[in-house]
Amino acid sequence: MVANKRKKFDRVLGIDLGNGLIKIRSVKPNGKDYSVILPSSFAYLKDVGDSVNNTSLQLDVFTIDDVDYVWGEDINQVGEVKSTYGHENRYKTEAYKLMAKMVLARAVRDLDIKPNENILLVTGVPSAETGTEREEEIVAAFIGEGKQKGLLLVGVNGVEHIFKVVHVEVQAQALATVIGRYLATDGTVENENYEHWKVAVIDIGAGTIDLDIVHSLRRQKGYHSVPKGFRDVYETIRTGIAKIYPSHTVNDYELLGILEETQKKNALTGKNEVIYEYKPSHLRKSVDFTKDLHDGVKEVVVDVQQAIMSKWKNQTDLDEILLVGGSAELFKDHLNDIVYGITIPRNNGDSNVEGYFRFGMYLMESEDE
Repeated sequence: MVANKRKKFDRVLGIDLGNGLIKIRSVKPNGKDYSVILPSSFAYLKDVGDSVNNTSLQLDVFTIDDVDYVWGEDINQVGEVKSTYGHENRYKTEAYKLMAKMVLARAVRDLDIKPNENILLVTGVPSAETGTEREEEIVAAFIGEGKQKGLLLVGVNGVEHIFKVVHVEVQAQALATVIGRYLATDGTVENENYEHWKVAVIDIGAGTIDLDIVHSLRRQKGYHSVPKGFRDVYETIRTGIAKIYPSHTVNDYELLGILEETQKKNALTGKNEVIYEYKPSHLRKSVDFTKDLHDGVKEVVVDVQQAIMSKWKNQTDLDEILLVGGSAELFKDHLNDIVYGITIPRNNGDSNVEGYFRFGMYLMESEDE
């Protein structure tokens, strides 16, 4: 009798642990899509106080090595938060490692992943960090080190979750964006054009903006990361607000919420002029930060345009130019002046994590063949 071959991977998780937002992509046991987008920050339970027990706040309590942390949809309403923002050595920080465990535990809880199931995790790095030690640091952050690496224990709201990450695949973010358009959600080929197309990718993140070329599903030389992102735009907005309310602070996620809500309302009304306002409280007057927003975008665009002119001297053989990132629309008009034929995908805000997931499904299906 021949024993049944044990599957190497039972579950696939695509995770983008970004400077500003965390995105998780997978599929539920019933086959339905699973997607989560949350702020990339957490807090100690001891610093939150009684508010965490209030059902009005959507927060989960994560217990790691006997210390309690909170993270969830309403983490931006907590005052004392710890951010994972950074550039060099970011993946070595305790904040990043803790956040990685919370993200995994959230997915394990939501997807009812069992302790005996093998998890394949696919994540990514900016262009400049591809093929460097940063990739190893990311793997270590998610699975730990030593004899028990990959086997993790995290409590979620008082319930212990044991789970096993057997492999971490680290991709270049730009390549993942293209793979997400090449493969279907089950890992099979959906668009064969990408097997020979030459695709340029401009990826606007919170901390970096990547410029990359993918030809026949292979990254080309000449990639570049601009060490600026939408967080720099937020800083410009904060500076403007501080002129009206000097002692007041507003975080990235509050500003992001205003941008998204304003853009949704504008899409419904169809107004040509969009006004962005921040109101600190019911008693205080609103601050119009529309000019600060556009000034901040223009300041970042200067560096991006210079990088494009330097790195992409010949654009005539490009089959597609993708502009991705949650704030892509704000940059398109400025970049259209020097780049012809920009496409903003419908899923531009989560194109990376979609590519991670689809590539993971491809790897899992390949193991079964």
